[in-house]
Amino acid sequence: MPSRKPQIAVVATRGLADLCRSQLTEYAHLADWRLLDRPLEDAEQDARSLWRAGLLDALVAAGANAQQLREALPVPVATIQVNGFDVLLALQQAQAMDAGRVVILTRQQLASEFADLQPMLSLPLDIRTYQQDEAARQLLRTLAHSGERVVVVGSSLIVSWAMQEGLPGVILYSAPSVRRAFDDALEVARIAHLEEIKRERLDCIVQTLAEGVVAVDMEERIETLNPAMAHLLGVAEEWATGRRLSELCPPLSLQDVLRSGEASRERVESVGQRTLVTHRLPLIEQGQQTGAVLTFQDASSIQSADRKLRTLSQRRQFRARYRLDDLVGESPAIQRVRELARLYGASDAVVLLQGESGTGKELLAQGMHLHSARRHAPFVAINCAAFPDSLLESELFGFEEGAFTGSRKGGKAGLIELAHTGTLFLDEIGDMPLPLQTRLLRVLQEREVLRLGGVEPTPVDLRVMAATHADLRQRVAEGRFRADLYYRLNILALNVPPLRERLQDLPLLAQHLLAGLQAKLGQGGDSHPVWQAVLQHAQGYVWPGNVRELENLLERALVFHLGHAHTATGADWSSILPELHPTPTSADPIEATLAHHQGDLQAAARALGISRTTLWRRRKGGGV
Repeated sequence: MPSRKPQIAVVATRGLADLCRSQLTEYAHLADWRLLDRPLEDAEQDARSLWRAGLLDALVAAGANAQQLREALPVPVATIQVNGFDVLLALQQAQAMDAGRVVILTRQQLASEFADLQPMLSLPLDIRTYQQDEAARQLLRTLAHSGERVVVVGSSLIVSWAMQEGLPGVILYSAPSVRRAFDDALEVARIAHLEEIKRERLDCIVQTLAEGVVAVDMEERIETLNPAMAHLLGVAEEWATGRRLSELCPPLSLQDVLRSGEASRERVESVGQRTLVTHRLPLIEQGQQTGAVLTFQDASSIQSADRKLRTLSQRRQFRARYRLDDLVGESPAIQRVRELARLYGASDAVVLLQGESGTGKELLAQGMHLHSARRHAPFVAINCAAFPDSLLESELFGFEEGAFTGSRKGGKAGLIELAHTGTLFLDEIGDMPLPLQTRLLRVLQEREVLRLGGVEPTPVDLRVMAATHADLRQRVAEGRFRADLYYRLNILALNVPPLRERLQDLPLLAQHLLAGLQAKLGQGGDSHPVWQAVLQHAQGYVWPGNVRELENLLERALVFHLGHAHTATGADWSSILPELHPTPTSADPIEATLAHHQGDLQAAARALGISRTTLWRRRKGGGV
């Protein structure tokens, strides 16, 4: 879309208006021109109305009129200026009128060198200036009654007054001077138009910002503010303009910045019921401070964005961290596990890891992923026992927009889709609800996933690894796990031994875990007392929580040691580590039953005929 023509008004009367009119034909195609051939006061009012209506980009005027318009209106003014050529041309015309004397009458003093022209002329040259109109008119009356043949040279107003007195006159302005003023007006209008486009674009950007923005002048009067800031202040934008910001909202005052010229960033402030993060900056134009600007962001928006960024970062970084070499231990049992894990890692078949909680099943899954051809693709893990049934379904399979009340606009990809080209690790697969087992079986068979509320399945290329502490065969027999899914999962089976079956690895494990805990807590120093306190009774403990429990006890002991390094007694360690010092009447049978059920607290409680809570209390030495 072509840009509009410049809107230019020419203020001139009488002879100058005629001269301007004669030149406008040549310039008509370059702008929309308006000739205001009216007294100055009326022309000024017309120009103001045009400006308010957005129909005025520049003005053209001569002499004192140009100066007055420049002071009265916020519009650029191009001046019709008098130069040496204009004077010579006017004198030539005056001489042709058979004048006895030429009087040049102007408000402003012409250059002194024009007086030097007089010896070259065949008629006397009289240069006069005036400040008040009445003085000029009195001089013209005197000249008219002098009886001389006088020709008056000056502005169109002076020539008009001279002719009223019966004196011939010549306008001091020439056609070239008028054209130069027109050219100047076109250029300033073009520049003003470009600046206006920039201002409008900037204003449009500011108006659409979610952040609040307000700019003030050096008296802290508001020059502009956007809707977000107006909403915070509870005012209309037009009403607030021109008022002092600190009067509208003292906590957002910009007076300190206006005084010091120093920026103030990331200040947390309360305005009403909202917590804001504000930034205050000085406005510098051409090296001078002309005001200040304040922006704010709602703290809740920042927190929301932070949560989204962390979630996005986490999902973008679905990656494995542990390698098979991180499985610490030299016992035959663990060496066999590492050997099989390396073999299985090179395959692309489904892996089923079975073992008690805390034995390191996910560590092995990550290690096998990093040992596979999919090592550079995502490793996506989910604990099937950690979600309610409906939430687990949406997390795994995703959903389309409108699939259920409160569903995210645009829908969401599930973890199965996010694991595309990589590995999906399903921890605690034995706790997956039967309906979801059916849907997972279809994913494994068809290699495609259908979102909740969707009609078109999405193809997926992934490897599945599953882990469980439960006896899946028994759950199949009980009807709690699908047999077809079990056989689909039980291709590469890997049984992870509990810690009690590889107690010879305890020293290596304790040393490795302690090093990690010291780094985590930012503590160095001698950890031998901790190592000794834990391992002293570790060989006689069944470790129902396995490696995870060992790490927890080590961290507890290390924290205690850091505060009591020189005062701890054996009794202190016994109270800090009661698991390793059980009462003989309650721990032995219970621990034997728990060991028989591979650390499954629910199964052991059922066998003992007590609740899981009671079992936990008795293991802690709390009696019945």
